Amino acid sequence: MSDTSTGSANPSGHEAGSDVSSARKELGIRLLYMVAFWFLGHIAFSVAIFLAVVQFVVVFLTGEKNEELRKFSRNLIQYIWECLAFLIFAREEKPFPLGRFPSVTSPE
Repeated sequence: MSDTSTGSANPSGHEAGSDVSSARKELGIRLLYMVAFWFLGHIAFSVAIFLAVVQFVVVFLTGEKNEELRKFSRNLIQYIWECLAFLIFAREEKPFPLGRFPSVTSPE
């Protein structure tokens, strides 16, 4: 009597379980990246709030926006968006520091 229930192979010759374990391993690695980018995004968000206060003080004292601060803040906001997009699986590219720091060039 032979036992045929001890292992299933798909037509390619690979065991179905190895595909699932490989996908789970990749998902586990992505989870580590997600935690790291959540942390970096959280720090970037806090910095953006601080820069908003600084910009407010600058406008209050001088009556004009600091353009360099505004440009950097826009890039920082884009970075926060990239972190969130990675977290919710809207993009696969990893944000800075594994990718490029965003540069927003269009005026708003």
